[in-house]
Amino acid sequence: MKRIKLVVVLSLILALFLATAVFAQPSSYTSGFQVQNLSSSTDATIVITYYNQDGTVDTTTSDVITAGTSTTYFGANMEASPGFNGSVVISSDTPVAAIVNLLGDGGAFGGASYDSFSTGAPTANIPLVLNNYFNISTFFNVQNTGSAPATVNVSYIGAGGCNENPVTIAPGAAHTFDQTNTCLGANFIGSATVDAGAGSVAVAVVQYDQDSLLAYNGFVSDGSDKAVAPLVSHNYFGSRTALQVQNTGGSAASVTVNFVPSAGFPGMACSQTQSIAAGASANFGDDAFFLNAANGCGASSGWVGAAEIDAGTGNTVVAIVNSVTSGTPNAAAYSAFDPNNGTTTVNFPLIMDRNFGIFTGFSVANVGGAAANVNCAFSGTSYTASATGLPVGASLTDVQGGNIADSYVGSATCTADQPIVGVVSQLGGSGDKLLYYEGFNQ
Repeated sequence: MKRIKLVVVLSLILALFLATAVFAQPSSYTSGFQVQNLSSSTDATIVITYYNQDGTVDTTTSDVITAGTSTTYFGANMEASPGFNGSVVISSDTPVAAIVNLLGDGGAFGGASYDSFSTGAPTANIPLVLNNYFNISTFFNVQNTGSAPATVNVSYIGAGGCNENPVTIAPGAAHTFDQTNTCLGANFIGSATVDAGAGSVAVAVVQYDQDSLLAYNGFVSDGSDKAVAPLVSHNYFGSRTALQVQNTGGSAASVTVNFVPSAGFPGMACSQTQSIAAGASANFGDDAFFLNAANGCGASSGWVGAAEIDAGTGNTVVAIVNSVTSGTPNAAAYSAFDPNNGTTTVNFPLIMDRNFGIFTGFSVANVGGAAANVNCAFSGTSYTASATGLPVGASLTDVQGGNIADSYVGSATCTADQPIVGVVSQLGGSGDKLLYYEGFNQ
């Protein structure tokens, strides 16, 4: 039977101890991953291969995941060698999805989350990279998803941008590009492109400051003329959200972001337009926009909803969402969705309710052409979430904290009669308590 492969780019930081202290960065990283069996009737036999950064195999292990459930691989349940620094490939005889949770200083610094990839591409786009920009920096890992060595070139776009020296990455392995130790100067903010030539790669990005960790998936496509962000909030219990939109086309584009409030949550519809040069990125929906009464968002009393990014016919964009909570270290990021990739089923591998004080919530956006009926079921419980007649562009938001069961850990699947996409937030723990990851369309 043909085996399905996933690449987990940043499990490379299962235990990465930094040799040199960098301002504001944790002294060590650990991570775990959650694998969901997407079949409701067939158990999944999986093989997990851990690759060192030089391309050698550290460990190979196997497991069986019961139909319709998920399994966590963390600590003693993860069989990589102590101090492992590498990447992971998961293969399965049944469709599966996986997310990674990344912890700084064992969780004391906080955490971030991102998705696995089902495939790579010859090029990847990264909307936001920084080097000590107001004390915020990034690093990203590029994993070779092909079967032959890949020569990778990285270009940084923005004032003070530059090109990295080519790096050759072995199959299955990953290489770290740290923006504090590259050709970039200080105070850089911009975007990046990754070119593997005839090869195939996937990318995961980590952003950090003195308090917070954020992570997001790089884009292994050029996107499309539209993108959707199912969860945007501003001035709602201290939240502040901004979108970084990258123009992946060959010429400048006039880009409009339409903000649509969720049913039952505060705020009004509003929009913002900017011109973005080819390859560059721009910031939308920050304090200066949302809290300006003239823009009509009504955010002085809080705003919660979704955003649609429109670059116009013939142009292409990708985007990420960054969210922080004022007065706390809580921060998270996720990748916006190409609505053309929406499906009638979205899977969430990790859902929690009061699990060591951690709970989740999700937002599911209607990216179809008509109002949608959405139903969400959770493994091991009769709890459900639903919406009837969800308008196009609007989102169903459900918070699991206090609603399922104490210490609940499971997965969820949302189905609809229109294409949907979704994102999960995790909240709780110590340090930076907020994490986001994208749902998996099926």
